[in-house]
Amino acid sequence: MKKIFLIVSVLLLAINSSNGSVVINNTQDTIMSHALNEVIISSSTKETNDIKTMPGSVSILTPNLIEGRKIVNVKDLSTVVPNFFIPDYGSKLSVPIYIRGIGERTTGQSAGMYVDNAPYLNKSLYDFDFMNISQIEVLRGPQGTLYGRNAMSGIINIKTYSPLHSQFKKVSLTAGNYGLFRAKASISELLTEDLGLLVSGYYDGNDGYFKNQYTNSRADKLRSAGANLRLDWKINNNWLAELKANYDYAEQGAFPYGVYNNGNISKPNYDYSGEYYRNVAGSSFNLQYENDNVLFNSNTGFQYFDDNMNMDIDNSIRDMFRLNQLQDEQSWTQEFTIKSNNDNNYKWSFGVFGFHNNLNTNVNTTMGSAMVNTIQSGFTNMYENSAGINPNRRPPLLTILDSEIPIPSQFKTPSYGGAIFHQSTYNNLLVEGLSITAGIRLDYEKTELEYDTKTAMNMNVKKDLQIGNMPPMVVESDSTLSVALQGKNKMSFTEVLPKIALKYEFDEKHYVYATLSNGYKTGGHNIQSFADIARDALEAKSNRGTEPTHDEIIDMISFKPEYSWNYEIGFKGEVIKDILFAEVAGYYIDVKDIQITDFVESGQGRILKNAGKAKSLGIDLSLSVFATKELSFTANYGFTKATFKDYYATEKNENGENIKIDYSGNYIPFAPQNTLSLSAVYNKIYKNKFIDRLNAQIQYNGVGKIYWTEANDVNQNFYGLVNLRAGINKGIVGINLWANNLFNTDYTAFYFESLGQKLAQKGKPLTFGIDINLSF
Repeated sequence: MKKIFLIVSVLLLAINSSNGSVVINNTQDTIMSHALNEVIISSSTKETNDIKTMPGSVSILTPNLIEGRKIVNVKDLSTVVPNFFIPDYGSKLSVPIYIRGIGERTTGQSAGMYVDNAPYLNKSLYDFDFMNISQIEVLRGPQGTLYGRNAMSGIINIKTYSPLHSQFKKVSLTAGNYGLFRAKASISELLTEDLGLLVSGYYDGNDGYFKNQYTNSRADKLRSAGANLRLDWKINNNWLAELKANYDYAEQGAFPYGVYNNGNISKPNYDYSGEYYRNVAGSSFNLQYENDNVLFNSNTGFQYFDDNMNMDIDNSIRDMFRLNQLQDEQSWTQEFTIKSNNDNNYKWSFGVFGFHNNLNTNVNTTMGSAMVNTIQSGFTNMYENSAGINPNRRPPLLTILDSEIPIPSQFKTPSYGGAIFHQSTYNNLLVEGLSITAGIRLDYEKTELEYDTKTAMNMNVKKDLQIGNMPPMVVESDSTLSVALQGKNKMSFTEVLPKIALKYEFDEKHYVYATLSNGYKTGGHNIQSFADIARDALEAKSNRGTEPTHDEIIDMISFKPEYSWNYEIGFKGEVIKDILFAEVAGYYIDVKDIQITDFVESGQGRILKNAGKAKSLGIDLSLSVFATKELSFTANYGFTKATFKDYYATEKNENGENIKIDYSGNYIPFAPQNTLSLSAVYNKIYKNKFIDRLNAQIQYNGVGKIYWTEANDVNQNFYGLVNLRAGINKGIVGINLWANNLFNTDYTAFYFESLGQKLAQKGKPLTFGIDINLSF
């Protein structure tokens, strides 16, 4: 920190005589985008409506807003957008997105992400450092017509700067408490009149926020770095080619969970450190043709991803269970779209999409010495409790010879699919201002599973025998009890996804709309449950000499698709001329076969299961008030009531018997009932003064109530975090001071139950620091 403040002092002396100015996209950079009429990219390669006036709930985040709210990754979007929530816990592997009560925190995804037209098929890749972002669009509600089955709750659409239109050189440094240090550098230049290059790199690190009491070291330390490249070539007046590539590496401490007791969370205390390592490389090639009638676009995407995760499953100092998981994935996507590109009332769009995803996963679960001793105690008690029984009928004394028992598993889960889609919009239908949008998508997907799980236990077996009137004798031998589960399975899904919307524009600044759309999320396999299946198979084989069949295994690990219908009405417009702008939407979502996350009985993994019917209803509200040229206010509020309509769960009672519990009417876990974001921004521009600009911003971000369990017996009440940011600009230099969670509010970011324990992770404490930005 001393080094940073020394740099600031030197820069302040150096820039006093500077005549430099900050120019990006030909507008002077400021936080108040409205005051500068910041350009919004309102078109897309396949949407038939202008993004600013489309019949649906859309939040558009511009560069100044992203910078002003210090949004550095997708998790920072949480609560800034109405009814949009991402709990920040675990690791970069975990990106659970909940939009309007619909979400998922394990396998698969309910919200899709696109970066410069290229889809991300695995939500484990969503958490990356934002660089050179020109716009972020969050579309709420099913977007299946244009974006597919992974867009059931919405879409996050990220766009980066094109070097053909924006040239700059930028360097930024951030330092703060908890060892925070972040550095970013970007250069965007024209190599020729029609060829532009953008290159950037970053480093991000901190020393972690929570200490593991067992190791006396930080449990969640982070180090990550990466680079991005974009090369744009305007071939001629009609053709444009865009090539992008990126690489990211991350290593971090992970899963800093502590014991939960009536709202109090103890410090992490476990013997096997949680760690997460990740390599991500990706590229996309975009080829676009445009004339006065049509816009054709081809996008080819490739992503490579490998990671390595270590986790203490029992989250204690006892050596019960530990996990090592390695994933290796390559995915290809290809999309062709063509749409009308004129001012006619009728607008149309057609597209074809295909993908192939190849994922290999190695999961190595180990039953540690404490678990082996627990199993051994069961064997010993069973033998001792049988004293007095006829020796020929008495169970043998089993003595485990292994200090630990590994359960290695290998999974190959390739998947592929394709879709054709169409959308039409007809403006000024019957009367001026009335429009209708209708679309449909035919989606096909096939997923395969090849599994190979095995485990073995070496034992000494002592058997009491009595032959005739001879004295009892003991027969002793060593043996190995082993289980090998191998097999293959295929699942395929075909779905038709329709959408229809009506919109009426009173004028170019006021309109109302009504939308009906179908959402869909594919089914699949739970590979995380195989360690439990192997352990149970081992026990069954020792007792009965049998193993589960392939069909029984597939029945245990499979889950069905999830379906929804979304009904929405809304209004967008200028309520008070040049002062108050409002967006409001009401919605009702009817869900069938909702997929929810549950822990397997042993706690050795999370699985998806279908939980009957559910519903979600609520409102989205956004207000922007421009009180003066320098002062503005924003409010974003979302209310959601997401509940089960018809759901009976199977639980074990105190006697170990399976019983059915009716959870109908209960709130869906992890879906917050309220999200709230309030901000006040003051931005003053000076001429011929010591500084060019003064800006200050205060934010309040709130979320809750959140129920953590299906029984709704554990929850996080509504809580709010206050963030501050203030800074000055002079010439090429910008300096900002900031603080997040100013009052050090204590809250629970994540809760779960495993191995009879209640566990949770605390939210991040007060953090503060300084940003230094140089723009040339």
